Amino acid sequence: MTSGEKTTSDAPRIVSDVVCAFCGLGCDDLEVAVAGRRVTPRKACAEAARLLARGEAAPPGPRIGGAPADLPQAAAAAAGLLSAARATAITGLGADLEGLRRLYDLAMTGGASFDHAASPGLFANLERLARRGWIAATLAEVRNRCDVLVVLGDDPAPAFSRFFERAVPHAAMGAGADAAPLFVARSLKRRIVIVGGALGEASRRALAGHEVAQIPVPADGIATAAAALAAFLAGRDVDGLAGMDGATAAALAELAGLLKAARYGVLTWNAASLPPADAAAVAGAAADAVDLLNVATRAAVFPLGGRDNVTGAHQLALWRFGYPLRTVVGAGTARHVPDLYATEAALADADLVLHACAFRPDPPPDFAGGPVIALAHPDTVFVREPDVFIPVGTPGVDHAGHVFRMDSVVCLPLQALRPQDLPSMADAARAILAAMGGRAA
Repeated sequence: MTSGEKTTSDAPRIVSDVVCAFCGLGCDDLEVAVAGRRVTPRKACAEAARLLARGEAAPPGPRIGGAPADLPQAAAAAAGLLSAARATAITGLGADLEGLRRLYDLAMTGGASFDHAASPGLFANLERLARRGWIAATLAEVRNRCDVLVVLGDDPAPAFSRFFERAVPHAAMGAGADAAPLFVARSLKRRIVIVGGALGEASRRALAGHEVAQIPVPADGIATAAAALAAFLAGRDVDGLAGMDGATAAALAELAGLLKAARYGVLTWNAASLPPADAAAVAGAAADAVDLLNVATRAAVFPLGGRDNVTGAHQLALWRFGYPLRTVVGAGTARHVPDLYATEAALADADLVLHACAFRPDPPPDFAGGPVIALAHPDTVFVREPDVFIPVGTPGVDHAGHVFRMDSVVCLPLQALRPQDLPSMADAARAILAAMGGRAA
């Protein structure tokens, strides 16, 4: 029994301090009850509870063309398809670090492009980061130092339900409260300004005791509002910005003054929830605003993201190949062309898809250009039966592993919660690699 586990002879095993790998926040205080194969969440947000919950039913086995098979047979069939393919696209990429390592081994052995299902938001941010860089905060810095938090876009709670709880300590926390802020007064009323839609009830409860304000801006106006905020900080007018009404401009000018007076201002946004055409512009304007503020005070950006270890997939690709996601590798070479190897574009030229998705039952993307191999969550419902299906365990439920938190600075350990009846993503990829005559790097 590990630390954080409590049990009695007639009760389920209670596991506390469970790390969640699903949304990127990396919450590490979840609690579940485990009885045999059954996992019942006791303390978790709704999304984590949905993805952690497991029943007693035995998992499905591998299939080849819909027919039952064992792992060696399925691995051999997948190896044959990969060896015969001209252009393989690896999609999904929802795996822990060890699973990603072995998937990248497969890409190098057979030749393949790879992209993560959650990469559109990542690449909207990378457009600015790669060109000019930015000053970014960690989650701990936001919690411990931020006194003015600006959210560009709508309430982040639908995708990151505990963001405000993690980033903005409750103003009424007692003196002995765990994880209280270190460098601001415990009773400090932080100022949170939403430049976008209204906060939901759950977010308002999480921010109780703080000063919360909203500057109403429609989704297609967030990029303009962010540009206006940067313009005010630079001392420029906004007369040339289309769609900027007087009341919104006045509110943004006031916000610029608030940020200039702040000790540690933070601008945050979720690129994946913004209109795709505007996400990069919002990231760029937020980074520009922070650059301007740091001349006289302290400020940072905090981009939201990281679902299903996309941060880990990005980091590991950089370590391994010198390039991020949306890269093609093989025969000892790597070529990074984001527009060409993004999933949708890569599928147009592919003759085989290897879909890897261990964290949630998301099916492969629509693909009619050739065979599909799925190393996927056992509950995945397929529109088209894969040519080879190997159900894999979920990191942090069926087996241990490691994932990166959204701010890239913390690699979190995941523990197994129940007996492992399914191969991990790494196990499945290793079996295919062995059948291809390759070896792990």
